[in-house]
Amino acid sequence: MNSKRMFGIVRKKSFLYLYVFVFVCIACIIGTTLRINTKKEYTFREKEYVSRCNLEVLSKFNNNTDFLVESEVCKIPRVNPFDKSIKEFLPDDPQISVCDNSNVFTYVDNNNLYINFTKSRNQVQYCSYEPIYYISNSFKLGKVSGHFNKSVRVTDEFIKVQCYDAFNKVIAKNFHTVFVKKNPNKKASDLRKHVVQMKNIPNMDNHRETRLNVLLIMIESTSRINSVRYLRKTRKYLLETLDATELLGYNKVALNTRPNTAALLTGDFIENSSCFKDSEGVDKCPFIWKEFSKLGYTTHYGQDTFYSVGKPGFKFQPTDYYDQPFHDAYQQGTKQFSNFCFNGKSSSEYVNERMFNLVSNLKDNPFFSLSMHIRMTHDSLTRAVTIDQLISKTLQRLHKNSLLNNTFLALFGDHGIRSGKVRPTFIGQLEERLPMMLMYVPPWFKTNIVAILRI
Repeated sequence: MNSKRMFGIVRKKSFLYLYVFVFVCIACIIGTTLRINTKKEYTFREKEYVSRCNLEVLSKFNNNTDFLVESEVCKIPRVNPFDKSIKEFLPDDPQISVCDNSNVFTYVDNNNLYINFTKSRNQVQYCSYEPIYYISNSFKLGKVSGHFNKSVRVTDEFIKVQCYDAFNKVIAKNFHTVFVKKNPNKKASDLRKHVVQMKNIPNMDNHRETRLNVLLIMIESTSRINSVRYLRKTRKYLLETLDATELLGYNKVALNTRPNTAALLTGDFIENSSCFKDSEGVDKCPFIWKEFSKLGYTTHYGQDTFYSVGKPGFKFQPTDYYDQPFHDAYQQGTKQFSNFCFNGKSSSEYVNERMFNLVSNLKDNPFFSLSMHIRMTHDSLTRAVTIDQLISKTLQRLHKNSLLNNTFLALFGDHGIRSGKVRPTFIGQLEERLPMMLMYVPPWFKTNIVAILRI
């Protein structure tokens, strides 16, 4: 076999593998959440079996009920998110949560760290920073930099900044993420060259190589119903401007975040995977980013709290870009989910800024990115409006800068709210099991996939 023919076969296979793994991603999101666990009954309450639509719940509706999903095996009623039965628990126009940023005296621009003297009103005499490193389920601080009184070049990915007054007293602690280019290994680089060179697909952004990136954004405890209430700007932009697809029957498979995300990211129930019981960590689990990494994708995973409180995490860094040490550092071990403001910013601001920074800098390389907002909405329905403000603006920036032209995007929840006054009501029980799922695919790919999503 001559070398030219062999290269053609390799190229065709690479092209096929890209599509296979993109569909694997979509299948993990859709398929694993619709499977029925036949090995172990999942119970919402001790005597309530909910592995499929609950007929007892449906008995509350008459024959004129409108359904989101209506089939022989499942009927999901369409309910008013502000139904009179729960309206007293839901402010119609909740206020955006704002953190006190009066002491955020520094900022990063193009890998340079600056002191904002306009904001600090000459209180700051000088600052210094410490790099933040990952070390087996935790973090460590590196060597303190020299003092600087205007700006300094930063080559570390995560930094803790301390600013001092004229009496050498610390008056501010700021935390920043910095984009650092990471060189892929040769094997990944070679794979990338084959994967991204796709003929027969229109180039959507001048002459940049076309590839399908994967951008996943999860918002904790967010049901479809609550997204209608409090993610209005984000939904409007996704559905009307980007023509995204909403999965109306998207269903959780387990009680809380850990088993639901385990199924999402590995394609199997958590109780079927011994790797989640390994006391050393979950490094051996078949997370989907490993498959993308094999194809030369740059991978990213970040969430604003520990993977699972009280459970083993990652002994080794799981992805090319891994944000856990940064979040652990600025939170200083805080485990109360009710706390979401840290050093002048909300945890969701940190997550959102990091996501946009990575996407905009990785635009010329195929990437897989998973960002998870946990703290803001873990025990609150209404704080979703704060994330709505963040994500809707970021989606607009991504779209206007042509950063979604070659990107598969999914915005989803792990389950609905599991606490509070709405939770015990009929609507609360319904939405707890029906998390949000909105998907966007670029126009050139839509013909192939939208029909599948809407089956």
